[in-house]
This record gives sequence, C-alpha cells and structure tokens, in this order.
Amino acid sequence: MNKINSLIISKQDIISALTFYNITDKLYITKCYDCLESIVTNPNWVARFNEVYKTLYLDGLDRAKIKELWASKTIEDLFWKSCHPFTTNLLLLSGYNKHIKNMNKYNLDNIQKKLHIKRVNEALTSDVFFRNFPGIRIIKMLWGAYFINIRIIEVGRLQYELCFHNPINSSIQETCVKIHIPEGDKLYIDDVKNSIINSRIYIYKYFAMKNLNYYCISWLLSPELNEIIDRNSNIYKFYKLFKITSSNNDATSDILEFVFKLQECDNYNMLPETTSLQKALKTMLITNKPLSIGVGLLK
Repeated sequence: MNKINSLIISKQDIISALTFYNITDKLYITKCYDCLESIVTNPNWVARFNEVYKTLYLDGLDRAKIKELWASKTIEDLFWKSCHPFTTNLLLLSGYNKHIKNMNKYNLDNIQKKLHIKRVNEALTSDVFFRNFPGIRIIKMLWGAYFINIRIIEVGRLQYELCFHNPINSSIQETCVKIHIPEGDKLYIDDVKNSIINSRIYIYKYFAMKNLNYYCISWLLSPELNEIIDRNSNIYKFYKLFKITSSNNDATSDILEFVFKLQECDNYNMLPETTSLQKALKTMLITNKPLSIGVGLLK
C-alpha cells in the first residue's frame, strides 16, 4: 500500500466532497490538492490525520477525545508541528461520505439535508473566503463535524444540538438539548418561540426523544449585558426565556467575533458603533466592565 492509499482521503474523495458541498472555486480546489500532496510526504501526519478522522466520524464524538480537539487552538496544536493550513479543510471534507450515510440513517427530509449541506459549506469556506485565513479554524472543523454526525438540527431561527451531559455540570449525565443561535437574521422573539415549539416535533421525529431540558450557553445571556440594554430589545426578551444558572467565562472573545467580526482588538476605542448593541458593548469594553457568558435553562 503506497502513502496516498494509506491516507483516509484521496484526490477523488476531495472532488466528490467539494461537489457535494457545492464548492467550485478553483483556488480552493488547488489548495486541497496541495494539502493532500503535503500530508502524504510525512507518515506521522498521515497517522495523525487518520486518528483525528476517527475521532470526528467513527467514535461517536467521544467526549474526552472531542474535548481534546476543542482545546487545540491552532493547526500546530492539532498536529504537534506546522503542517499545511488546509489540513483542517481536508479533515472536514473527509467526512462527506459519512454525512450522506447519516442523512439516510436519520431519514432527514429535504429541508434538513439542504440546511446541513449549507452549514458544512459555510464551515468549509467562511474563514477562507471572508476572513482570508490560510485554512479553516479548528472550531469550524469541529462545528461542521457536528452536522455531519447529525448531532444538530436546524428549525427556523435556531439550531438544536443533542447532548448527553448536563451543560451546567458536565459530570452529570443527562440527555438534553443545547440551543445555538446561527449568525444572520435578527433574533425576533416570535421567530425564537416558534422555533422552540416546532423543534420538539423534529427532535422526536429524528431522535425519538421528548420532554428534554433545553439549555443555552451564550454571550447573549450575559447578565451584565442584559442589565443595561433596552427591555424591549429582542436580546433581552431572549434572555428572559431562560433561568440563568451560572455566568463564569469571559465573553469578550465571543463578542468581538459575533458582534464586531474581529478575532482580537488591541484598542477598544477603535471598535465600530453602528448599532445600539455595538455602542453599549464598546462602552463596557472600554470601561473594563465584566462581560460573562451566561448559562441558561429554558423556563
């Protein structure tokens, strides 16, 4: 068996995966091929690639192993040394066949199938096309893998992740649902409520489960933020849907990412303030007021 065959993904797999996820950009395709050629020159990289693939797609998102991947911030952390920056892209693309099988296994309807393909496409391209990163971040690779494993369904405005540990106390085993808020449309409270109501139908349809607790972990549930924003705002109305059980982790990086579209900022005075939310958050950051991530149980 030659080196190219010992790797879990081949050039033909790349072509099939890119077609499946509707990626036609020629430079993107070239970078995938260059990455493949780079990896197969190093047996250690081949072995590590296949090991990460197994964690993502064959071990059922094993909690301990996935936690280790979440702790990796860079490609160097993941592979122990510098390798081609498109390696994370190839790892996500390598799950396409598993994605097709899982869609059929869970009998996803056409709407869910299209949403899954769209979300994995975004995970594969947003960092590259819109942030000009050399490859996708590990967080994007992992997020795409959750869709490939059908651990997330999308119903209207919100996304719902099936979890097996209590988000408040991870030592407690509990089958529950974690709510995610995708970027894009405004968070109209009526859309949120309709999504939550309808999600129960879909969770039963695809996972045969009902009467589960719903949790959300987000900067949107920051108690400090919700003390100062307009009580008629959609964010505050969303916040009031939950019983906040804790708020420990700093929300600054998430706020920079999702509100200001930045990875980091050395001078908060330079942040834009084109919306009332940006203005409020900018003031809090400049004055060094705490901003924590809220953990909430749906009331």
